Amino acid sequence: MTRPIAIASLAACISATHAAPLGVEYRSGANLGSTAIDQNGTSFTVGGMSGIVRVHGTEYAAIQNNSSRIAKLIVTLNADGSIASAAIKPGVGGGLTISQSTDFEDIAFPGIAKNRVRISEESAPEIREYDFTSGAYIRSIPRPAVYANRRSNFGFECLSLNRTQMSMWACNEEALSVDGPLSTASAGTLVRILKYNNDLPAPAPAAQFAYLTEPVHGAFISGSRSGVSQVVALPNGKLLALERSFGLGSSFYQTRIYEVDVSVATDVSGLPTLVGATYTRATKRLLHTGDYTNLEGLCLGPKLASGGYALLGIIDDDDPISVNRVVSFRLTGDVDSTCPADLNEDGIVDDADFIRFAQSYDLLLDPVGDLNLDEATDDQDFVLFASAYDQLLCP
Repeated sequence: MTRPIAIASLAACISATHAAPLGVEYRSGANLGSTAIDQNGTSFTVGGMSGIVRVHGTEYAAIQNNSSRIAKLIVTLNADGSIASAAIKPGVGGGLTISQSTDFEDIAFPGIAKNRVRISEESAPEIREYDFTSGAYIRSIPRPAVYANRRSNFGFECLSLNRTQMSMWACNEEALSVDGPLSTASAGTLVRILKYNNDLPAPAPAAQFAYLTEPVHGAFISGSRSGVSQVVALPNGKLLALERSFGLGSSFYQTRIYEVDVSVATDVSGLPTLVGATYTRATKRLLHTGDYTNLEGLCLGPKLASGGYALLGIIDDDDPISVNRVVSFRLTGDVDSTCPADLNEDGIVDDADFIRFAQSYDLLLDPVGDLNLDEATDDQDFVLFASAYDQLLCP
């Protein structure tokens, strides 16, 4: 189908707007229990939770490192993003035992209709996909060869899908051995943020962007680090980066949350090493600093009645001072896409977007075509999409 393009209107749709800057405000925290029951009725101890993702409604899933376990959480929020209640989902199916056990670190969820979960692990490093009901292994997703140079315990720490699921993002925690040193009290570490083209039967690496962390926030002691423990893909095309610093300062931990923009950064995919190379790093802007002990995972939550979005974080209790706990933040500013009906992110709303919307509509409980953010792609979303499709514009 060929339709005329309203050039002025289209330009307004895809050009930068006078966006309200992003902001992050801490809201509250809540302790969790320590026991879950998996799909087979087997009880297991919940601990070492290093990544979190929203599943649907008030349900979240948290991956445990060095295990084969996923804990399912029920977290309800107040209008301002503070936590009203938080607990491990009770009964059989409150957890999931997957068919492999390794050093898993983060988790992404493509939606209930697809019933799969993706998990990043540090050892290979690798991204693997499992059935979200049985825990059966489905496949591994290819990664660039350069990540074989990961340092021990500093592999794929992060994983995130964007709203349209056109892109998936991963990141190593600290520098690959070919890219420079680990973090110190006087210098940060240089990591590669990896973008995948996810609009394929098998997701494929698309680009890599260099990102520099801040130095360790205090004196360097055994186990000190300042690396990226999470990236979160936002609807507006930018990322959030959670930097976790451990050192001997006024507190042992420091959490830093940054807005990250890769739009002007160099794709360093072709560089076997960043040492001595010429490139432009991803830019970042500090949004929040605090001490939440070993806060390791972060995910985008629901839109809030008070405005903005919730951010949910998970604390890893694998140290003497941290406990199983979720924390919440409120993310404000222009988080949403300026063109939400552009489902393939090419700047216009056309037949290619219609195909993606129809696929999502057929699945119903699929997030891709959910333009009104009510957690279903249904007739209300079709009305919004049709308006944009008729004019090649945004709703």
